[in-house]
Amino acid sequence: MKINIAISLSLLIATLLLSSGCEINRLKNAEELFNSGRYAGSIEEFDHFIRLTNNGALKTRAELMRSQSYYELGLMAMNRKSWDLSIKFFKLSNSETSDVKLGEVYRILADDAMAARDLPLALQYISSIIKEIPRSALVPEMLYRRIVLMVDVFSDREAAWKDYMTLFDNYSNNSYELQARVQVQKFIETKVEYATTLAEQEYFNDALVVLFELARYPVLNAERLNRLISDNYQSQAEQFIIDQDYIEADRLFRIAVQYFPAKRQEIDARLRGIASLFVLKGNSLLAERDFDNALLNYRKTFDIISDYEPAMEAINRLLTIKSNIEKAAFLKIDAEKLEAAGKYAEALKLYQAANQLDDKAEYQLKIGQMQNLIEAKRDPAGFAQRIINEYRGGLLNRRVSEVRTDLLSRYKKTEIRDSGWKMLLSTGQYKYEARYDLMSPQETYFYIWQINLRDRSIVPLNKLSEKLMQ
Repeated sequence: MKINIAISLSLLIATLLLSSGCEINRLKNAEELFNSGRYAGSIEEFDHFIRLTNNGALKTRAELMRSQSYYELGLMAMNRKSWDLSIKFFKLSNSETSDVKLGEVYRILADDAMAARDLPLALQYISSIIKEIPRSALVPEMLYRRIVLMVDVFSDREAAWKDYMTLFDNYSNNSYELQARVQVQKFIETKVEYATTLAEQEYFNDALVVLFELARYPVLNAERLNRLISDNYQSQAEQFIIDQDYIEADRLFRIAVQYFPAKRQEIDARLRGIASLFVLKGNSLLAERDFDNALLNYRKTFDIISDYEPAMEAINRLLTIKSNIEKAAFLKIDAEKLEAAGKYAEALKLYQAANQLDDKAEYQLKIGQMQNLIEAKRDPAGFAQRIINEYRGGLLNRRVSEVRTDLLSRYKKTEIRDSGWKMLLSTGQYKYEARYDLMSPQETYFYIWQINLRDRSIVPLNKLSEKLMQ
């Protein structure tokens, strides 16, 4: 048994050594082909070796040699001016060295196309360098040349502007960037006009996007650009005054001053003019019980006019209202305790007092509920009947009467059984069931609703009753 294992192990080792030897021989064969200038054959051998080998180091070596083979083929094609082949081989080589040569080929082709006045083709080759070899030393020149074509030939100013931004962002103060800056000056005013038009049409944010983009590049006078930005913020502020958003208007006015300090006197006068508007905004927030923001608006006037009397009066009024609301809330707590103890008349008085301090739907609802519970405690069945009678102006009584009248038109009075209204205690506190039955030889109507005496709500308990309420 041990002998068999030893034999198997020996065979395995021999096989591995043989396989390894074959791999090395194939790699050497490929390298010999490369060294003898037979690059196509070496590429075939390297491809075969790369597919089969599991040796990472040898595989990497083969890939590098294959890349060099493609590079050499590219050089040969380039020397013969076989441009398509050279492009193909340099791309297959896929190395920094081959990228340099690929850029040279594209540049030669671009120059030839320019000489032949085939400007679309020249643009294609220029763009190929920018797109395919973004780290090429030729990129600044190609960006500049494409800008010239876009401005002077193809009239695509937006494309020219994007190229200039790329050129400046990556190669600022490069000689080609400086030349491109001159080209941009030919159309930059149209971008200013566009921003102005956007602002006039109240697309303020879009206008600012254009202006801030321009501000990143040395293409406009800085003072003029800051004035344009300031004008935009000032126009926005005026719009917010129309919309009664005075806090935002104040913020935008101050930003306008930051960008163009010469406006300070003009804008300060405008801010004084809107001090009273802050009070009006505070009053509207106070009506919505937004005390913090109302107080913020009142106090904001002090940033414009110290001790502004209307704002001080408004703050005192706010504090009184807030105090009354707090007192009403405490009364509500006491009223709820009385309500829980079944002392509805006493709870009613406290809810009414709370409502006088704070006119609130919640307190008004509680007042109605207490009045209902007082009635329910005194005569629950009678109160339930009254709720039925008063529902939507007597709708249920009318509908039942209509059904009874219809039956009487088709049956004798003695054939019809009319139960009349029955009020029965239901499950749940202060809940009753209202029943009404109409029976004839051929038809039967059983109506049933649940009545909540606390809030006077009526819920149908079958489809027939639900239909009667519609």
